[in-house]
Amino acid sequence: MIRTLLVPTERRISIEIPAGFVGQEVEIIAFTTGEVAEKTDLPDKPLTHLAAEASLATDWLTPEEDQAWQTL
Repeated sequence: MIRTLLVPTERRISIEIPAGFVGQEVEIIAFTTGEVAEKTDLPDKPLTHLAAEASLATDWLTPEEDQAWQTL
């Protein structure tokens, strides 16, 4: 993933992508950084699963757990 910030001086911009991106689907999103700042008051609940993943992985990554899920 490549992320960059710019301040356009006109309505039309042009980008150059890495050679490895050629032929692949690339998503380009444009928004002002002010729009992002407005959203920071949202609760952090959607990201709690990322914090829990490391601690739960100790239970998930066992031979017994792998065997239990083989029939699904």
